[in-house]
Amino acid sequence: MAVNAGAQARARPPWVDSLIGQTAALGGAFLFAGLVGALIIRAYGVSPLEVYRIIWVYGTSELSDIARVLTNATPLIFSGLAVAVAFKAGMFNIGVEGQYIVAMMTGAAAAVSLDFLPGFLLVPLILLCAIAGAVVWAFIPAILKVRTGAHEVVTTIMMNGIALSLVAWALLNPLRSSDEGLVDLRTDIFADKALLPKLSTTFGLTEQIPASVHLTWLFPLALVACFLVWVLLKRTRLGYEIRAIGSSSGSAEAGGISISALQMKAFLISGALGGLVGMNSMLGDRGYLGHNYEIGLGFAGITVAFLGRNHPFGIALAALLLGMLARGQDGVAVSFDLPTETLIILEGILILSVVIAYEIVRRAVNRRRQKIVRAEETAIAPDREATDAAS
Repeated sequence: MAVNAGAQARARPPWVDSLIGQTAALGGAFLFAGLVGALIIRAYGVSPLEVYRIIWVYGTSELSDIARVLTNATPLIFSGLAVAVAFKAGMFNIGVEGQYIVAMMTGAAAAVSLDFLPGFLLVPLILLCAIAGAVVWAFIPAILKVRTGAHEVVTTIMMNGIALSLVAWALLNPLRSSDEGLVDLRTDIFADKALLPKLSTTFGLTEQIPASVHLTWLFPLALVACFLVWVLLKRTRLGYEIRAIGSSSGSAEAGGISISALQMKAFLISGALGGLVGMNSMLGDRGYLGHNYEIGLGFAGITVAFLGRNHPFGIALAALLLGMLARGQDGVAVSFDLPTETLIILEGILILSVVIAYEIVRRAVNRRRQKIVRAEETAIAPDREATDAAS
């Protein structure tokens, strides 16, 4: 009986158990969040099914709607990846917000000072300067972490505030527009060759996707980044060591892994990914850096990373989901007399539901694995006793 129990427990590979558990957790979380959200929506006298239908229609009915969802998702993918890479190394990079703000400043400086270059050189250089700025900004809390033990949550939050002041100073002084009659604080308008090309223009879809939709080549780059991060974490020695120190830093150190060096590398990679968060807004939409630049994308990355379970492909799906909810807010605002915060509440409920559901599933999977181990030990015990008796 024990042998049969062990054989039945081993019938499914571990990855199948993990896939089934994660699918069940995600489905249960969506169902629970949908039911709670329905109660909240119903309290305002509105049909929940109609609200959910409008969210879906506004995000998928036309090609331009899908393009808007992808545009919303682009910065969230980079932000989620930045948070996830640091988390895999056992750290919390709460400073993605400040890192991408500084990246916008260094990228804008390159756009206005290197506009004599041809476009095929200028755009990559702007992106590289943005990444460099974010990496430098991430280096400060990283070095404080490994050299002094200062907690990265505290230092990155402080760096976020400094970043806001630094960019404000830059817009008031070296990067301020040369137009003396301009009231708004911003840089000079970037040359057209410094802007990211739009996918609608590249593929001849300008009639289906209006000019107000700024879906650029940064979205495919975000998907490539997801794949590269997956390769880094799952197929390279560096990624293995990053995951090792994130799982158990003590065991990793006992195995000869340098904790400080790995944490530094992981944090700088996180900063590099964070450097691309604000580029679609600056180079695809506005065409300049102004004082009213988009904020909050770094903190949104924490949400995306949690929903995507810190997996690169899960992060892409979570970003698309939040991109659709952001698009759905427009439809809800137009169609119903509901507070705009309703979808924000739904988003929060969904996050809590996912976290709780995955924890329940994780414990269930662990219990099943323990049963497998006990069944195997029970099956092996008689054979071991017989061997000992024979010897």
